[in-house]
Amino acid sequence: MKQKTLILLATALFCGSIQAQEVPVPNAADFLPGPPSYTSVQWIKDYLQYEWGKTERNTELGEQAKVDFHAQTANYLDAFSKVVGIQLSAGNTPNIYTLFDYCMTYGEQAQAKAQAYYYSIRPYVRFNQTTLMPAYESQYRDISSYPSSQAMMGWLFAMMLTEVCPNKQNEVLARGYTYGSSSVISGYHWDSDSYAGCLLASALVSRLHSHTGFNAMVSSAITEYEKKSGVTNPKRSSVSNAYFTIDELPDAYKYLPEPPAISSSFFTTDLSSHIDGTITRSTEDGALAKQDVDDSADYYCKIFSEVLGRNCSQTTTPQLYKLFYTIYPSAGDATKTCKAYYKRLRPFVQLNEQTATGGTPQTDPLRDNGSYPSGHACAGWLYALVMSEIAPDYQEALLARAFKYGNGRVITGYHWQSDVDMGRLVGAAAYARLHTNQDYMDQLAKAQKEYQSGANIRSVEADETSAAIYNLEGVRLNGKPTRPGVYIQGKRKVVY
Repeated sequence: MKQKTLILLATALFCGSIQAQEVPVPNAADFLPGPPSYTSVQWIKDYLQYEWGKTERNTELGEQAKVDFHAQTANYLDAFSKVVGIQLSAGNTPNIYTLFDYCMTYGEQAQAKAQAYYYSIRPYVRFNQTTLMPAYESQYRDISSYPSSQAMMGWLFAMMLTEVCPNKQNEVLARGYTYGSSSVISGYHWDSDSYAGCLLASALVSRLHSHTGFNAMVSSAITEYEKKSGVTNPKRSSVSNAYFTIDELPDAYKYLPEPPAISSSFFTTDLSSHIDGTITRSTEDGALAKQDVDDSADYYCKIFSEVLGRNCSQTTTPQLYKLFYTIYPSAGDATKTCKAYYKRLRPFVQLNEQTATGGTPQTDPLRDNGSYPSGHACAGWLYALVMSEIAPDYQEALLARAFKYGNGRVITGYHWQSDVDMGRLVGAAAYARLHTNQDYMDQLAKAQKEYQSGANIRSVEADETSAAIYNLEGVRLNGKPTRPGVYIQGKRKVVY
């Protein structure tokens, strides 16, 4: 504890504006789905994964799980050292060590906050069985397993190293993902705990990036890595209309697991979620899912405008719109290699059904497009993380909307649940990679400044919708504005 306190103090001095108390951790209860109930098909998957994990304890994966169990900064550094090819340690790479330890501190806070709200009985307690690491069973017996701390920290560090050493992005992401499997093999966590840990990690990275001091820490870690490795990563893409080409982005095929085979027991989870989705089509969520088939940059501005309570568009927030518009190609490209490799059939094709929007296996333009992972879920989560960095006070609401946006693909019949789940992780990986592009960082700064300068502008739907409307010159309008822009209504600025 004393060592951590000293590190935090040193970090505060090093970073200037950032201090521990200045970064409130994300509230997982506001955007994570929570542990599945014992009557759900998702829990059956958790159980099957638990049984699978027990069969792996005497294998190489089991030995790896023993190493991965100890969630300490030095252990993570050692594990990723083997991936990036240089020794990551307090002595050899002090800036990277400081970055890791700082993330560890906030990771523990985010974990504790989530566990205080959710309680999930650990697998070994549920079945009164032993674990891979029996010496620690009494220590964790009464602590919630949701979300997994190992999975969270593994994915968090993988995202950070994607920024620090993008030339090793696929390798570090693959290693980061294995921490979730290790926590299942050890018997201390369910599969759903691990997935939730990854999502919480991505939210935490976005929250930390909203502070300039943290970005300075990352920059120092990048400089240190390049000096130690001899690798100088490019700061800009070779194309002008996007931040990355497909080849420059993390390759989801190289770090994600393969999709469930139709013959596997895990496919029953996908099938059950699909059936539930078709039932949901007649509800409000179903109607929203039909609207959410739109995946344009304009539509992302629209749905997040509703969360923020202000109009974000090409006219009202041109810098933010330019940021979203330039991100858009990468949001789709991040899933393409994996889609092309697996060529997984979409639910409406596999089951020869209509989608919620009337598409058929014979006519829908997506009929030959791979289902795994979901491009919509990827883009929705990616944009929510970007927007959370700009408007951190709205992070939980933004991520909750993105989570619902992704699940809409299951409701409409365009994707299996596992497509959507993994799509969000692809979005998180792409989000990390964006921070290595100087053009993105420059445009992000412009969007942040634009948003902050207009922070007092609210949408007219928020309140006082019946008040008279005036233009900025004080001239009263006859009814609602016919042109988009900023107006005065009810003693405040509003956007139409």
